[in-house]
Amino acid sequence: MVTLEMTTKLDSPQIPNVETAMSRRYLKIAQKWFPTALSYFEDWTERPDCGHFFGGVHWYGIETATPLQALAAVSTSPEYDENTTGLSMGNLREIVIKSIRYLCFTHDTGPEECVRPDKGLGMPRSWGTKWGERGKGYFPESQCGPTIANMTTAALMLKPHVDDETILMLGNICLDYLDRFGEMEPKSGIYADTQMEENAWTALGLAACYLFLSEHERAGEWEENAKRWMYSACSAPQDRYNQGEIEPGVTVSRLTGKIFTTLPDYMAENHGMVHPGYTSSGVSSVGSLGRIYRMYGRTEPPHAYWNRQEVYNVIKHLTDFTGTPMPTQGMDRLYLGEQHELHSVAHLLLKDPDAGFFERVALDIREKTQESNKGKLIDPEISSKCHEVEDPMEIKESEMIHAISKPYLLHRMMDGEAPDPTTREEIQEKFNGVKLFPHSGFAFHRHTKGQTSLAWRNYVTALPWTREGVHTIGPSRWSMLAKVQVKDKPESHNLVTMRVNEKDDGFAALMENHRAQNSIRQRVLFASLPDGRILSSEKLHAREDCVVERVEQGFLRIINENFPLVEGNCDGQRKFYYPEDSKLFKGFPSTDPADDIIFDLNDPGWVNVDDRLGIVFRGSGETRYINRHYFPPFSFRAVADDLFLSITDEAHQFATGDLVGELTALVSPEQNNKDTPRERLVVAESTEDAVCMITDGFLCAGNFSKGRTLCSFEAGFNGPIPVFAGVARVNRHSAEYIVPLESGESVYLQELMKVVPNGDVRFESTHGGRIFLSNEDEQQVGVRIQREGKEEEVVVDVGGVLALS
Repeated sequence: MVTLEMTTKLDSPQIPNVETAMSRRYLKIAQKWFPTALSYFEDWTERPDCGHFFGGVHWYGIETATPLQALAAVSTSPEYDENTTGLSMGNLREIVIKSIRYLCFTHDTGPEECVRPDKGLGMPRSWGTKWGERGKGYFPESQCGPTIANMTTAALMLKPHVDDETILMLGNICLDYLDRFGEMEPKSGIYADTQMEENAWTALGLAACYLFLSEHERAGEWEENAKRWMYSACSAPQDRYNQGEIEPGVTVSRLTGKIFTTLPDYMAENHGMVHPGYTSSGVSSVGSLGRIYRMYGRTEPPHAYWNRQEVYNVIKHLTDFTGTPMPTQGMDRLYLGEQHELHSVAHLLLKDPDAGFFERVALDIREKTQESNKGKLIDPEISSKCHEVEDPMEIKESEMIHAISKPYLLHRMMDGEAPDPTTREEIQEKFNGVKLFPHSGFAFHRHTKGQTSLAWRNYVTALPWTREGVHTIGPSRWSMLAKVQVKDKPESHNLVTMRVNEKDDGFAALMENHRAQNSIRQRVLFASLPDGRILSSEKLHAREDCVVERVEQGFLRIINENFPLVEGNCDGQRKFYYPEDSKLFKGFPSTDPADDIIFDLNDPGWVNVDDRLGIVFRGSGETRYINRHYFPPFSFRAVADDLFLSITDEAHQFATGDLVGELTALVSPEQNNKDTPRERLVVAESTEDAVCMITDGFLCAGNFSKGRTLCSFEAGFNGPIPVFAGVARVNRHSAEYIVPLESGESVYLQELMKVVPNGDVRFESTHGGRIFLSNEDEQQVGVRIQREGKEEEVVVDVGGVLALS
C-alpha cells in the first residue's frame, strides 16, 4: 500500500506563470469548449464528491480523464476567464477533483462495489464495469497509462486543494500500474500492427506513476525500465547494428535487442496499413513525456527522443497544406483529425521549424471550425447522427480536447526555445519532388498542384490530392485502382511485378498483381507527371474461367464537409461537371438511407469535381456519383461522396484470357471545368504486353513482357503531332513511337516538339540532346515544327537527314 511519504513532495507544477501568443490561442479554444464539457458532467453519488464526463463509461476512463486534465491545465492560467468558461475557479477545481475521485473509486484498486454506470455513451461492454482492465491482457491494461498520467498531472496542478484520501487512491493506482508493467520488457511489432503506440503509452504510464511516487524506494528502478519503453517506441531494424552509446555504457544495439516498431523507412503500420496517424504517436510521445517531466521540474531523458526526428521527417514530407499527413494506403479512422498537437511537439521539442508552419496551418483550421460549431470541436449535426468506427461521434469531443490542452501547456513551458516557423514558400521549395518508401510500399510525389501517391502493399491504392489534400479527396482504401469481387474467390492480391522509375520531378510505375485467389490479373501503368497530372492505365484479365460479380475502377471519395469560416473549400456542396451539364450535390449527414442520391452516366468521357479535379477517361463500366448523406453505424470517416469512374455491378461469366475491366485516365488536380474537355488523352496501339498513353506534353509507356523490347506504339492525331525522346516515325495524321524498355520498366517522356509533315519522316533524339530528322518518303517533305513557343519550316530532300539543335 502507498503512504503519503512515497508521493511527490512538490506543492505545485513547474509551469511558468505567463501566457504566450501561441498558448493564448489554445487557451481560447479550451475555454470556449468548457461549456460543452460541463453539459456532459454529472455527479456520481455512490461515493462522496465524485462526478464524471460524457457518461463515465468510455474506454479506459478517457471520457472523464481527458476533460479533467484540460480543466486542470486551464486552471493554472494567469489569464483564466470565468465569463467564457461559465465556471468560477472554485467550481472548476471542485469538478476536477470530483472527476479524479470518480476514476479512483471505479478503478480496479477501488472498492469492489464501485463500478461505472450501467448505461452511457460508447461501447456497451464498458457499462457497469471497472476500468483498469485487470486480467484482460497487455493491450487494454497498458492503455490505461495515459489516463493515469492525466489524473496525476491534474492532481499536481490542483495542489494543495486535493485531499489526502484522493492522493492515496491515486498512489495506489500508480503502484498497481507499476506492479503490472514496471519490470516488463517492451513489445516488438512492425507489420500489420506496430507496437509504437503501445510502447509509447506504456512509457507515459510508467513515467507518470514513478514521478508521482518519486519518494518510493523503487522509483529509480522503475525509471530505468521506463527509459527502454520510451526508446522502443521508435526503434528501427537498423538500430540493432548501431554500436554508438545512447548513455554511458549502453549502446544503441544493446538497448534495441530484437525490439522494433518502425519500418526501416521510419513509417509505422497499424490496422493492416501504413498509417501516418499511428506513426505520429511516436513523435507525440516525446511531447507527453516532456510535458510531464517538466511539470515535475525535471528534463525528459534522451531515450524519449530516439528516432523521433527521423520519424517526423517522413511525416512532414507527407503533410498537406491543412497540416494533415497523407494516408497513402487508406485511412480507417476519421479523415479530418487534430494534427496541431503533433506539429507543436515537433516544433517545441524537436526544434523543427517546418513543424511550426504546419502547426499554425492546422490550428487556424481548428479555430475556425470551432467558431462555426459554437464552441464544440465537432459539428453538432454530425455528432448527433454519425457513429465512427468504434464510438458515436458525440463522445469524440472528450478525446479531441487533448490536442488542445497538451500543446497549451507545452507552449507556456517552451515557447522561447522554438525556432521561427518555415514559410509556405519554403515548404513548397523544400519538399516538392519524389520520395520512395520501399519498405512501406508506396511512392509519393509532391508538386505545385498537390500530392500524388501510389501504394502497392497492403491496399493497392492511388490518390490524386490537391494542395488542400484531405479537404478535397478522402483517403479511402482502393482509391483509383480496381476492387474486384469474384464468385467463390475471396479477396487476395499477390504482387508479381512492381518497379518504379523515379525522377526528380515525377515517377512512372509498372505493376502486376494477381487478385482474388489468383483468378484475376491486374496490370497497372501509372505516372505522376512533373506538372501534377496523372496518367493511369489499368486492365483486368481473367486467369481462369470465373464469374465476376462486381468491378470498381477509378473510385474517389469526395469530401463534402461544411466549414463556413475556412476559406476556399468545404462549403457544404460539390458541383459535378460532365459534358453539357452539371449537378450540385449538398453535403450533410442524415439518418435516412433514402436521402442518398445516385447519379449514373454512360461513357461521359470526362468529369470535373467542383473545379478542383478534372478527369478525362475511358472505362468499361458506367460512371456513378453517389451523394452520400447516410453513413451506417461504425462507418463514418467524414461527410463525403463517392465517385466511380467505371463500375460494373452485375455478374458476368468470363473465360480464361477475357478482359474483365479496364480504365484509362488522365487526372488533373486543381483544374477548372472548362479546361477538362480540352485535355488530350490518346491510348496508342501496341502488343498485349506493352502500354502507352499520350497527353499534351508527355508520353508514358510500360513493358510487361519478359525481356528487353523495342516497344512500338502507334497513334492517330488530328492536328500537330507530338515528338518525344527516342524514335518517332511520323506522317500526316499518325505516328509510331519506338521506345526501348526493359522487362517491367516504365517511363514518361517529355515532349520535344510538335510537327506537321506533308510526308513520311523519322525523328531520332540522342542522349546528348541532338535531334535528327530523316526523310523516309519517296519525295521531298516539308515539316512545320513548333517548339519552345516558336515555329519554323524545314524541307528535307529524299534520303536526306537534318540535324535539329
